Amino acid sequence: MQAVFLVLKFSQNLFEIRFANMPLSCYIGSCMKHPYLMTLLLLLIVVLLVVAPVQASEAYQSVTATQQATPSATPSLPPADAAEFTNTPTPTYIPTPTPTQIPLVPETGLPVVVPLLSSGPPNDGYGPETYPVYINPLTGLVVADPQFLERRPVAIKVTNYPRYVRPQSGLSKADIVFEYYMERGISRFIAVFYGQSAEKVGPVRSGRLFDEHIFRMFDSYFVYGYADVHVIEYFESLEKEIVRRFVLENDLDHESKCGISAVNRLCRDPKLEGYNTMFANTDAVQDFFEQRDDNNQRPDLSGLYFSDHVTPSINPATIVKLRYSPSMYNYWEYDEVSDLYLRWQETQGSMDLSVETYAPHYDALTNQRLSAANVVFLEVDHKFYAYTEGTEILGLNLNGRGRATVFRDGFSYPAEWVRPGDGGVLRLYTLAGDPFPLKPGQTWFEVVSQYTELEHSGQVWNYHFHTPPIPNGKIYLLDAGVNPLEWFFEDQNPGKPMPWNGVIETPAVDEDANGN
Repeated sequence: MQAVFLVLKFSQNLFEIRFANMPLSCYIGSCMKHPYLMTLLLLLIVVLLVVAPVQASEAYQSVTATQQATPSATPSLPPADAAEFTNTPTPTYIPTPTPTQIPLVPETGLPVVVPLLSSGPPNDGYGPETYPVYINPLTGLVVADPQFLERRPVAIKVTNYPRYVRPQSGLSKADIVFEYYMERGISRFIAVFYGQSAEKVGPVRSGRLFDEHIFRMFDSYFVYGYADVHVIEYFESLEKEIVRRFVLENDLDHESKCGISAVNRLCRDPKLEGYNTMFANTDAVQDFFEQRDDNNQRPDLSGLYFSDHVTPSINPATIVKLRYSPSMYNYWEYDEVSDLYLRWQETQGSMDLSVETYAPHYDALTNQRLSAANVVFLEVDHKFYAYTEGTEILGLNLNGRGRATVFRDGFSYPAEWVRPGDGGVLRLYTLAGDPFPLKPGQTWFEVVSQYTELEHSGQVWNYHFHTPPIPNGKIYLLDAGVNPLEWFFEDQNPGKPMPWNGVIETPAVDEDANGN
């Protein structure tokens, strides 16, 4: 087409060619009178008609080659070594709205297909039974290294009171955090680390009976700082394979100084005063058990379902408050920019419940706000195991099923929690009985009692936690002639055989001087 165009252009301008300042058209008339001139003119025209198409073809081929050598702009991918794609199947493209880059998985030798561009799970989500090898079953997110998922999670007890322990370290790197009422108006955290590491988590504090639900649920290692003597006695009486997964401070741990000594599973921070100075290193905990050849393998963590898509809700929820007592309260605020809930924590207590003072809750390790993709309230039966002047032991029954409320994307959703009969990972269902789609990311579970009250006004949800009725007089299991170990175990693990036989000897470990 380019050649034809040039020929036509030549023909159009042919008669405009000037010789001796006269147009060629003027000579044509003369040529008609002189045959030899006409012959020369025709030869000139023939030569030009042959040469012009050849030159036009060469020009067209040159332009085409230039265009092919300079392709149009395409979306760029992050640089990667060729080894990362060796023997790797072609990723399946999943149409998504606004793709964002996700980290490439290092060479592991596994036949892993990791999409380079994704904005979340496919329309049908991930879970609740199976997950791609590169997806964390506790968050629904891609992990940097799938080998991280081939080991046990680490559950760590973290204090939230006195207030000077804030900001705590490492909570933003946990996959899941449970907050629950402990005693005397205060709460405590148990954080589950699986998909990523945290070099400093804490301050680590004492265990409670509720923690058994968590370390059984996730088949995890359990890091804690002692407990009430009755709780310690109970924990030490459990199955040997479970007791072997506990991490308690020994003399070497106590002498280890955070940031000064060699990396250790536990260390004490010399910059802090008081007794809330112990911290854990999740990688060092994993290394400790691997060196001990403790069967550090991936457990069955199926149960949670993750999807970006959820049935629209008519109940907006931009503020979710939880008050444990006049001394301790917090709230979650939905942030439209990050599409997450940001945590605020009280800064002072007041018997006047209308007086509330808050500060943003940060992670000292990352200097980031504590946030959650999902905030899930679980209504769980609470009852007193012991209540005396010096002891308050509550039993929280996270077995069976119960009511739940899920907050995600700035809205609330009624749901039901179900704990499988085998004690596996807690599951969430819609009221229609379908798996509830959690938003991919970190989830905080707020465990509240059956006596908790809810006030809902507009976009504000306000939970007031209440313990079971305070008994008249003392409740002390030993006074009733009941073996507390049997009582605890039957309540915590319905239908399971007792892990011990005969009389249980009281361990030498007693309640420490700090009331742990």
